[in-house]
Amino acid sequence: MSQFRYELRAEDEADIAGLVARTGVFNEEEVAIARELIRDTRAGSPGADYLFLIADGMTGIEGYTCYGRIPGTDNRYELYWIAVDPDSHRHGLGRALLEASEHDVRKRGGTHLFAETSTRDDYAPARRFYGANGYSCYAEVPDFHADGDGLAIFGKRL
Repeated sequence: MSQFRYELRAEDEADIAGLVARTGVFNEEEVAIARELIRDTRAGSPGADYLFLIADGMTGIEGYTCYGRIPGTDNRYELYWIAVDPDSHRHGLGRALLEASEHDVRKRGGTHLFAETSTRDDYAPARRFYGANGYSCYAEVPDFHADGDGLAIFGKRL
C-alpha cells in the first residue's frame, strides 16, 4: 500500500521524471516540464504555486499529482499532472490520488477542479478515468496540441 506525502524531496525530480516517462504517453518535452515544475517549486521560484501529492510504494514513487490554484479565478484549481506507474495500474491508486488531491483542494477553499488531457486514442483511458470519477467534459478543442491531437477539458464541482 502506498503512503501519501505532500512535501517534495531532492530525489523526486528524477524519480517523477522516470515515472512520467514509463507511462508511455508523455513525450520528452512533457517529461521535461514535469521536472521543471518540481525544480521550480523546490527552489521557491516566483509563480511556482504548484502543490504535489506523492504516493510512495515499496520500490519508490508509484504515482503523483501536481495541482494548483488557477490565477485570476475564484477558488478554481487545475490538476496539472496525474501519473501512476504502469506496474501499479488497476489497483485504485489513481482514484485514491485524485480523491486525496480533491480533498486538499477543498481544504484550501477550492470549489472546482479542472483537468486537461489529449483527445488522442492513447488518452482514452485518461478520459474514461475522469468521467468515472465524476468529471464532465466541458469542451474539446480540435488540433490543439498538434494536427489530430485535440484538447479535452474536464471539470468537477467539489
